[in-house]
This record gives sequence, structure tokens and C-alpha cells, in this order.
Amino acid sequence: MSGVWKTTVIACMFLLLLVPVLLLPAPASAQGGASALPPPLQQEAMEKLVSDLDPQQVKALTDFMTLLQQGAEAKGRTAALAEKRPGFIEQAGTALDDFGSAIAGYFLNLPELFAGLFAGIGDLFAGKVAGPIHILAGAIALLLAAGFVAEFLVNRLAASRRDKIRTRTPESLFETVKMVTVRAGLDLGGLIVFAIVALVVGRIVLFDPVVRTFALQAVYWIVFLPRLIAALLRFALAPHRPELRLVTADDSTAKSLYRNFTMLFAFVGISFFLAIVLHDAGETIGGTFRFFVSFAMNAWIVAVIWKARHGLTGIILGDEKEPTSGLERMASFWPYFSMAFIVFNWLLVQFTVSMDIETLTARHSFAVIILVVFAPFLDTMVRGIVSHIIPPMQGEGPVAEAAHHQTRHSYVRIARVALIAFLILAVGRIYGLNLLAIGGEAGTTVARHTVIFLLILAAGYLAWEITNLWVAHQLAKDSPPVANEDDDAEMGGAGKSRMATVLPLIRVVLQITILTLTVLLALSQLGVNITPLLAGAGVVGLAVGFGAQTLVRDVVSGVFFLMDDAFRLGEFIDAGGTMGSIEKISIRSLQLRGTRGAIHIVPYGEIPKLTNLSRDWVIMKLKFTVPFDTDVEKVRKLFKKIGQEIMEMEEFKDDILAPFKGQGVADVDDVGIVVRGKFTTKPGKQFGMRKEIYKRVQQAFEENDIQFARKEVRVHIPENARLDKEQKEQVAAAAAASAIEPKPAAG
Repeated sequence: MSGVWKTTVIACMFLLLLVPVLLLPAPASAQGGASALPPPLQQEAMEKLVSDLDPQQVKALTDFMTLLQQGAEAKGRTAALAEKRPGFIEQAGTALDDFGSAIAGYFLNLPELFAGLFAGIGDLFAGKVAGPIHILAGAIALLLAAGFVAEFLVNRLAASRRDKIRTRTPESLFETVKMVTVRAGLDLGGLIVFAIVALVVGRIVLFDPVVRTFALQAVYWIVFLPRLIAALLRFALAPHRPELRLVTADDSTAKSLYRNFTMLFAFVGISFFLAIVLHDAGETIGGTFRFFVSFAMNAWIVAVIWKARHGLTGIILGDEKEPTSGLERMASFWPYFSMAFIVFNWLLVQFTVSMDIETLTARHSFAVIILVVFAPFLDTMVRGIVSHIIPPMQGEGPVAEAAHHQTRHSYVRIARVALIAFLILAVGRIYGLNLLAIGGEAGTTVARHTVIFLLILAAGYLAWEITNLWVAHQLAKDSPPVANEDDDAEMGGAGKSRMATVLPLIRVVLQITILTLTVLLALSQLGVNITPLLAGAGVVGLAVGFGAQTLVRDVVSGVFFLMDDAFRLGEFIDAGGTMGSIEKISIRSLQLRGTRGAIHIVPYGEIPKLTNLSRDWVIMKLKFTVPFDTDVEKVRKLFKKIGQEIMEMEEFKDDILAPFKGQGVADVDDVGIVVRGKFTTKPGKQFGMRKEIYKRVQQAFEENDIQFARKEVRVHIPENARLDKEQKEQVAAAAAASAIEPKPAAG
């Protein structure tokens, strides 16, 4: 047997011997530290086996036994740690206790805070922190003087531009944005020159690095930062120039926000400078100082939002003439949400500090608060940008207006989704979370699926809005303006285009498809097995198909009607004896508006034959009864003249396809001669033209001594008959009664 195999066999024997020893409890002698070897007989056998091995095999066996011993020890340590590890509730209780203790400790350290502040400021004035105070004060004065002089010179160069902005009133939104941007550029340009000159002078003139550092810190934190914030607020709020205000805010709200936030950042700058002084003075109250400064800052912001909550609501609403209910709810809810979020964010920062987690700091917290507070301004800005990039309304009429309105809202909602995504990513970055990386291979499984789940929902929503945009655009383009029909109209006018008729159904189908796919893909990312759902949907669809054959017949019939282009929205049809204008088309039925205003719901499967009375053109034939002795040729010429006159009228000339003209004698009855005329117009235009023709025919007949035939009863009375007054009245009554046609019997 080779050495390798021999070593393997011996190792297996050792394992077989050690298994019962490891499984059974150790004896008392073993616990006391004595050898845990088997009885002497087994020990002698083992020694004999070992004596047969060469030194290399003995070394390999020794290493193997060492690994076994280390594994057993690691297993024991893991078991001990598992027994000592606290549960989640215990950990949460401990964290809350630490948080409460930290907050209580900050308040207990208030005396030390004041003492440390006075001591640090005293050390600063005593020259122990930044050198002699007079040298530091002179350095600060030198930097301020140099910066202000440079800024003054820049402002002098731009004095004419500033005077023009100060005295000019903008006449349009574009001009307002241009003037505000130029003014902000001038203000920021002067501040940048101020900062650069102060920095350069400090580098050149101040040789002591400690004095230079403290002087620059004082200038930038106490002077430059509040002025920078004030310039940005003037750009957005224009507190003293309402005509240059980019947001919809009243004067009191704009001035209050401008004043309070400028003062707040002045307080922030002084606090940051004092923190540097305390750090260099060696004071140990930095944590307590940061706690109370952050508390004061957050309380200040909450107070400002509470005071200006109604003004912030107006800013969010903007200049919307007809705000949606969702926008109104968001506008009224946002100030309270902002205050609650600021309080939560501050508590979260303090909680993480009490647990010695350095991810969330006061600066990160302040950046998040700025994003949340200024989110309404960003939303107003988004709506302002959308109002300028949205395409102009196509077409005319209420359909085009509704489509344009829908398009604007879709643009706003898409822009808001992008804005919300930007804010979420920005907040994640501030908190040290790369949400895009979490969605990739670097993230954990749960986090990756969560991010993909949210991305699927966002993609589905964007697809939904894009579908609405496309349908609204096509509806606005393909829907003609609604003409003013006459009050005596009995049938609908020209219908909409085929695309405008089918688009609502296409939108419903696309939206159902998008919703279904989004839900299924989102559920699959949450770990739900969607295969049974698909199978169940197939079974349900099959059951519905067998159980609702009428419904299936209606849907299939409607599909073929639409494929044949049998009707369109707005057309007047006769659907198996039910007549009306098509107002709505659904998947299984038509909604018809009757001539008397009634609504008829007609399933497609119940339509045996469909007659469209509004397609392409309409022929209207008019009948007139004249006496037997009327010159028919003269009547025909009058009809032709009337038709030519109507053709020249602005009201009708674009709608007439064939002019009004006579068709000769159509019938002869017991009253007179029936002459007929006809004309061809676009659908829905025939009623106004018919009214005009009736009026002109009556005038023409009167001018040419032509009477309309009346039904007459002639009574022959012999010449020698002598009737009194009463007999004459009886004869007249009998004649009148015979002239009246008998009514049909009630059936």
C-alpha cells in the first residue's frame, strides 16, 4: 500500500474513533484538562499504528488533527456567541435607551455648553486660538474691504443694466424670465468677484496661516453665505418686485420667506464659525453644540413653514385656472408633510448619532431639508416649463380643447415622475445610498428586487401617460370642430374620422394591457409565481366564453362593424329600427341619442341591419303643392334662381354639394300639382338650408302671384234656391267637415 493511501486509511480510522468521543459528553477527567484518549489497549494500538508511519506521514496526520481541533473550537465559540446574541426587540430597546440617554445628556450638558462657549470666545479674544484679536479683526476688515471694493467696481460697470432692470416692467413671461436671470447673474457675478478677491488678498497679504484661515472662514461663513442665499431667494421670490416674481406668491409670503431664510443662514454661518473656534480652542462640547444648533435650525424652519403654510399652498397651485383635485390636495398637504418630515429627519439624525453611525450628519440632514422645502418651487418650475414646451392645440372645438388639456396634464405628470425620481436619488446620495448600484449586481437580493419593482411601476406609469399623450394628440388632430346645428335638426351631422372613432377603444385596450403586464412583472419581482395566475386567467376566460355567448357575440360583431367602417362617432344611423346619433362606442354596445333626446343602448349582436344616414353626403327633396293652373316651367325657373342665390351665401356655399333645383311635377292629387326640388349638402347642413329655401320659395311665390294649393270643397247651389242665413251656415259647416280628413281608427 502506498504512503498516500496508508495515510488516508489511518485518517479514516481516527475519524471513526473520534465520532463517538465527539458525540458523547466529555468525562470529568477530560473536563479537568487530562487526556481524553481511549483506554490503554486502544492507546497501545494507536501508538503501534503511528510507529509504522514515516515522518512525513506523521506530520500530515498531526496537521489534520490540528485542523479538527480548530474546527471544534470555532464551533464552540459560534455556539457561545449565538447564546449570548440579543434579539431584535432587545436590540431596539437598547438603541432607544441609548437615544434617550444621549438626548438627556445633551440637556444635562447645557451648563458646560455655555461655559465652553464663553471660554472659547474668550480664548479667541485673548489671542489663544487665532492669534492676537486685533490682527484677526484687521485681517477680516481687509478682506471685507477688498471684496466689497471689487464688487462695487463690478456693479459700477453693470450700472446701466441694473438701472434698466430697476425701471423696466416686463410685458411677457419670457421677458420676465430674461430680466430675472440677468439680475441674478449680476448679483451672483458680484458675489463671486467678492469671494475671489477676498481669497486672493488673503493668500497674498496674510502671511500667518492661522490668521489667514480664521479670517477667510469668518468672511465666507458669516458674510458670504447669507448674501449668496439672499441672492438666490431674490431670484425665485423677488420680494420687492412682484412683476419679476417667478412663483405665484403674495407679497407678504415672499417677504417673509426671504427675510426668515436669510436670517436662518446668517445663524448657520455664525454657528459654523463658532464650531471651528470651539474645535481649535480644545473645548469638548462639540457634540452638545451641534445638537442644539441643529435643533434651533430645524425648529426655525418648521416655524417658517407654519407661518407661511397658506402662501406655500398658493405657490404649489401656481397660476392654474382650473387646478385638479390631486393638485389641490397636494398643495394643502405639502406644508404639513414638510414639517413632519423635518422633525422625522432630525430625530433620525440624532438617533444615528447616538448609535455612533456616521452616515447621517447634520450637513446631510440640512441638504435633505433644503430639497424637501424647495420641492414646491421645483414643481412650479416644472409646470412653467411644460406650459412653454407643450405643442399648440391642434384642431378646433371641445374635443381638441379636451385633448390639449389632457396633453398638458400628461406632460406635467411625466415631468413630476422625473422630478420625484431625481429627488429620491438625490436624497439617497446624501444619505450615502446609491440606489442605481443597489439595483445592479452590487446590491443585495432584496434591495435589488425592490428597486427593480419600483422601476417596473415607474415604467408602467410612463407607458400609460405616453399612451394618453398619443391618443390625445390623434383625437385633437382628427376631430373636426362641432358645428352649430339648427334646432329643428332631425338627424346628426357628419361623423368624426375613423381614427377618432377607434382611438377610444384602442386606448382602453392599451391601458388594460399596460396595467396587466405591469402588475404581473411587479408581482414576479416580489417573488410571486405568476404562472398559476396566467393559467387561472386562461381558465376564467374560457369559462366566460362558454357561459356568456351573447357577450362574445356582441364583442365579435362590434369588431367586424369597426373593421367594415360601418359607423363613426357623431353619425346618425338606423340600427335595426332604433335611430339616433352615435354618442359613445364601447366594446359591446352603441350609445345612440334619439331625435327627442332619449338614449338608446344597442348591443352589436342585436343589430341585424345598419343604415348610415350621415356618410359622405345627404340628398334632401322638398315637395310643394300648387294650384292646377300654375305654370310649372315658371316654378322650375324660380327654384333654379333660388338655388343660385343660396350658392352665393357665405353661410352655405362651402357645404352645398349640388344646388337646389326643380325636378318638375312629382305628383297630381285632388288638391293640385305637386312639384319637387332637391339639393345635396354635407351631412348635418341640410336643415339650415331647408329653412332658407322654404323662406325664399314663399317670397318668390308671393312676388309672382303663385298660391300654394289648398284643399277646397265646392258646393253648387241652384240659381233659384233661396237660403236664409241659418241654412247658409249649415251648408258651410257641412263643407268644412267634408274637407277635414277622417282620423284613422284606434287600433
